[in-house]
Amino acid sequence: MEDPIEQRKKFIYEQVGAEAIQLLRDSGINVDLAVTRILKKQEEEKGMKELATAIPTVDNTMTSELAYLSRGLEDTFGQEYTRRLSLMELREDQIRGLYHEEKLIAASDFEEDRRQPWVQRYFIGSGSTPDNLPKPEQLTLSEILSITDDANSAIWRDHHVLSDEAWQAVCIAACCVQYAEARYAHAFNNRVQRLGWSEEQKSAFCKNEFGLTAKLKWGYHNNTLWTPETTDLKQFKK
Repeated sequence: MEDPIEQRKKFIYEQVGAEAIQLLRDSGINVDLAVTRILKKQEEEKGMKELATAIPTVDNTMTSELAYLSRGLEDTFGQEYTRRLSLMELREDQIRGLYHEEKLIAASDFEEDRRQPWVQRYFIGSGSTPDNLPKPEQLTLSEILSITDDANSAIWRDHHVLSDEAWQAVCIAACCVQYAEARYAHAFNNRVQRLGWSEEQKSAFCKNEFGLTAKLKWGYHNNTLWTPETTDLKQFKK
């Protein structure tokens, strides 16, 4: 009889799809190790409750973070993940495939960083250089938006205090000025295109994820995000 762990691995690979699995492997991610980590975590009775500075809830977590925190699409975080993406009119198979792909990515690198609340993470700092920026393939969709948001903020907030190398890193990651490379914004567009998202779905995801950082990281507003109103695709049609 086949090992249950191996059966579950096969299920994850089927949900993600051979093309996405190969892309992750080609980008240097040890897929088998990532899957093993995921399955081990799912075996833990307590799950992921290691955050010391904040208690994650469905109201203060980014969408990819929900996948990271969940033990499956059936638990509280998994159900919220499904609810949000369903509001964007993604199909069930698209949601399941993306869920497993994001869990693979989140289990591969930056474990320590991912244990803190994602919406409050800083990706760009005084020690940043073009060489130590994370590869887009190492980041989930929410993290790709977060590093872009962080760099955009640093363009205006930190330009006078950053070293030349850190400033170069900011200009690579940002997308808010003409001279920026927008590395992660381009990576986001390419990934959601591969996933089969429409322009309206992409805009809805960005609006709500950027809205979370604006609310919980920068304190710009106190609006509720990921509602039927904020994800209504009709508002994004051109």
